[in-house]
Amino acid sequence: MLRSALSARGAASFAAGVRFKSTKVAVLGAAGGIGQPLALLCKLSEHIDEVACYDVVGTPGVAADLSHCPTPAKITGNLPAAGTWPPSHDAGLEAALTGADVVVIPAGVPRKPGMTRDDLFNTNAGIVKTLVEGCAKFCPDATLAIISNPVNSTVPIAAEVLKKAGVYNPKKVCGVTTLDVCRANTFLAANQG
Repeated sequence: MLRSALSARGAASFAAGVRFKSTKVAVLGAAGGIGQPLALLCKLSEHIDEVACYDVVGTPGVAADLSHCPTPAKITGNLPAAGTWPPSHDAGLEAALTGADVVVIPAGVPRKPGMTRDDLFNTNAGIVKTLVEGCAKFCPDATLAIISNPVNSTVPIAAEVLKKAGVYNPKKVCGVTTLDVCRANTFLAANQG
């Protein structure tokens, strides 16, 4: 009975008497259109033991829905600290990031009709900067996967924040462009029939 409750990796480690390191993934922007399916995929992965969802609204509901998936991964939903003005401490971000091995950042606004890349950058750069400052403080050794557009502009912002904090490792900061490539393929395919 106990063995069936463990993941394949956990069962093998348990049988061998070896403790394995759990893997925590934080999804920052988990209530958005990309963040929700991404958090679901993380919850379903046998390689992830904990998924910490964070966003400025709706995250506890997202986490509650995902908790119904019958997988052993623990799921939490965190919001910024509420009830104080000016905000004195972002306890939700700290809770989501503490102990994270991987941080995925789909947070930000999508590009709207009439919005220039500069408009998009000005909004999303500030969001990414704030979130990466939290990463530098609460999980400085985590690998960061940045999805927020424009990726070619937000990743350098993240790198500069980490350098300023003294925790920059170029092997642990990456831009995720798979979504953009999939979109481009779809647009091209539709255009070409």
